[in-house]
Amino acid sequence: MINNPYYATAPSQSAQLTLIQRVSFLLCGALLITAGAAAWAASANLSPGLFFPLAIGTLACVFALRWARENETLGLILLFALSAMEGLLIGPMLAAIVKGYANGSMIVGESAVLSAIIVGGLGIYAWISSKDFGYLGKTLFWALIGLIVVGVIGMFVSIGAGGQLLYALIGTAIFSGFVLYDVSNIKLRFGPKDAVIATVELYLDFLNIFLFILQILMSLSGGSRRD
Repeated sequence: MINNPYYATAPSQSAQLTLIQRVSFLLCGALLITAGAAAWAASANLSPGLFFPLAIGTLACVFALRWARENETLGLILLFALSAMEGLLIGPMLAAIVKGYANGSMIVGESAVLSAIIVGGLGIYAWISSKDFGYLGKTLFWALIGLIVVGVIGMFVSIGAGGQLLYALIGTAIFSGFVLYDVSNIKLRFGPKDAVIATVELYLDFLNIFLFILQILMSLSGGSRRD
């Protein structure tokens, strides 16, 4: 028997397959909403004053999703609201990259493709592997706390281009570990009612990997231009 914090017994193979199919469908939908919202925000010249309300809104959605775990309808509304707000947040940043770098469009596109490859590849590996990656939970949690602390310090103290690149590489590694951990939870611990919360966890993994890879490619690119 698997140590399952949500259910007394491990889910059956058919239940696992149904759950991962639903999570995959919801994840694709959430990412499409984010991409659409980002594209609209990039062309709408949103006011910078919207940044903090949108950031607070995304955090509120994440916390509310934990509370709404048993309410699937509310969970779906919060998931898609989160997806839209994240798109509105990153849209202006992506537009600035496209305009500020000679190869900006390529950087954004490559970041998205590489993120999909990493998440898809690690997700498939975790799913077909007989290994339980649940043991990574505590290590990843403390690594994330450390990453956040360093990020906050970096807002006030310059860590240089090399430090930023190293930070992005470590961030990518941490959230790649979270993909293994989260897919393992979907396979071994989550049940039919957990599709939305499982989707949110993978969505946040993907989004963070995308942003860190974006930072890596920007650091490595020599094509910045200034008009």
